[in-house]
Amino acid sequence: MNNEQQWQAANKARAALYRWFAEIFAREFNKQNLAKLQQQYPALHQAFSGLGLQEPSERLQKALNNLKVIPEADRALELAADFAHMFLLSGHQSAPPYASYYLDADKMLYGKPAQQMSQFLAEHQLDLHPDFREPKDHLSIYLQVLSLWIQHGSKGETEGKDSANTAAEQSEFLQSALLNWLPKFNERCQSIQVKTQVYPALTDLLLHFVAADQQALVELD
Repeated sequence: MNNEQQWQAANKARAALYRWFAEIFAREFNKQNLAKLQQQYPALHQAFSGLGLQEPSERLQKALNNLKVIPEADRALELAADFAHMFLLSGHQSAPPYASYYLDADKMLYGKPAQQMSQFLAEHQLDLHPDFREPKDHLSIYLQVLSLWIQHGSKGETEGKDSANTAAEQSEFLQSALLNWLPKFNERCQSIQVKTQVYPALTDLLLHFVAADQQALVELD
């Protein structure tokens, strides 16, 4: 496998993982997608471990395993309660998943990061799922954008675009649009008292994944 084939294979995996994270943070678990997550996570754990993220991935695996102490019929409800407690309450009680909250002094939604993301979407001709009607600086939207951009970029490179330039652009985006507030978001998530540790483990894994991906792109460039 040559370097270009390796890059394409890596992009396929990167896009899938960003899409997986985007879906996780977009909405609460129900019984069906929780069962799917528990079934698929051993394979995901292998993928994350291969990226050097064994420790934060093991934390999530442990949190998922610990759900067994909750009656099966109640597990999705407990996680939905945790989701609401962490992400849907007022800012001083939760960890709002919006860049504006961490980057704008007034902590108001629809701030400058949301405007910047709207412009970015238009410039790159990226279309998000129409049913997801959160402000454009919602964490899930950043992750959806990355998944779509990676797929779109891979197709563009087959038409003569430079993969090194694409890697540099994505690295800059990760640093300037996500890693400038994701650590603060994760810190708040770790401090919130919830019944299970699934979401604190997920946010910690996400931060490690994004940081590792950004570093890998820098080294590729």
